[in-house]
Amino acid sequence: MDGKGKVVVIGSGAAGRAAARALAADGWQVAVVERDRVGGTCLWRGCIPKKALYVAARAAREARRAAQFGVLCRDVGIDWQQALAWKWHAQETFAGDQKALLEARGIVVVQKDARFVSADEVEIGSERVRPDHVVLAVGSVPVMPAVPGIDLAEDSDAALHFLELPRTLVIVGGGFIAAELAGIFGSLGTQVTVVERGRRILAMLDEELGDIAHRRLEDLGVEILTGSTLEAILGRQGALGVQISGDAGARAIECEHVVVAAGRRPSVDGLGLEAADVALDDRGHLIVDPYLRTTNPKVWACGDVTGGMMQTPVANMEGATVARSIDSGTPVAPDCRAVPVTCFTTPQLATVGLTLDQAAGRGIPAHVTRICADSIGAAVVDDERDFLAKLVIADEDGRVLGAQVAGPTASDVIYAAAVAVDAHLTADRLQRVIGVHPSYAESLYYAAW
Repeated sequence: MDGKGKVVVIGSGAAGRAAARALAADGWQVAVVERDRVGGTCLWRGCIPKKALYVAARAAREARRAAQFGVLCRDVGIDWQQALAWKWHAQETFAGDQKALLEARGIVVVQKDARFVSADEVEIGSERVRPDHVVLAVGSVPVMPAVPGIDLAEDSDAALHFLELPRTLVIVGGGFIAAELAGIFGSLGTQVTVVERGRRILAMLDEELGDIAHRRLEDLGVEILTGSTLEAILGRQGALGVQISGDAGARAIECEHVVVAAGRRPSVDGLGLEAADVALDDRGHLIVDPYLRTTNPKVWACGDVTGGMMQTPVANMEGATVARSIDSGTPVAPDCRAVPVTCFTTPQLATVGLTLDQAAGRGIPAHVTRICADSIGAAVVDDERDFLAKLVIADEDGRVLGAQVAGPTASDVIYAAAVAVDAHLTADRLQRVIGVHPSYAESLYYAAW
């Protein structure tokens, strides 16, 4: 047998491709098995198409307020078909031919179903193989609540492919995807209602950032109903009645579409995990150790299927880390301590490391320094009154433990904070690096003082 051994990677998203590329470069025989289009959620149903529609929504918002800066944009309208065309162009251009790119590295790509038939044997289509290792990188799928009429709802994937721009839309959920879709469709003129069970949207973020998004979405005309639960969906496609209950009592909402964006779960159905001795926990998530090994020592997992941070950069890191563990024979744990995350709603919300509450929960005495719009020239010039940058700093030694940013380029600004967290920089050290003026990046410089 040529090479170091055989690895089957099930799934061709960011995690699977990262693992496959690294293993092939190290001399392993690698086969990637994909039941769908090669490339995974981010390229075809997530990050890239959603960000393309985010750009269309941002352009609409900017056009509507252009007169404030002396630019007259009369009769601002939305051409939904052109927005969809741009989405397709953007994702196809960025993705390229993913199958050919893998094959150019000597990786075999098989577009069939795969399932385990024993602890060390995988059936790919009608063929059975016995690899040295298997990497599960099958991603995640949307969670749909078990309520009457749920078959009338659509998931977040479908929301990126509406044939017509909805006039009315109910979004169930209050996390990243829900806030991003609310920002997109609210900006494009759809009457959006968000139904969230918790007391606030974006509960996974610093509360101040979530409050900014809540306010800005309401400014777009988005109705946000917190403390509310979906009870049933009635009617027919295009003419739906949504029944909810909550803190304000029962209510019915009429709409054209209902999109459920209430989280995602690992996509493990049909893999035959029981035959492979790969165990799941009581939530249906893979049981993995800190090195991303499953309960079968030959089977590894990476990316969204692990149920951890469902972010493309994390998937890339985990895929490469699993490849290093397999190749070296010594398990390596991925380090997600300084992974920056951004919610592309309005405005962008970015975070890295710890919030103040999280630091307190770990028993780390810390404080927050902050800088707001009126102290940042770029925010004043752009009239971005909600701009905010916060640093979480350890009391003991001044280390930067985390940062939170709300603003039009928060996704870019947060990278410098991620470097500070990863390198264990102190606020004193960060303030010695001067930012461009006027820019949003200099906010971290000022927040460090």
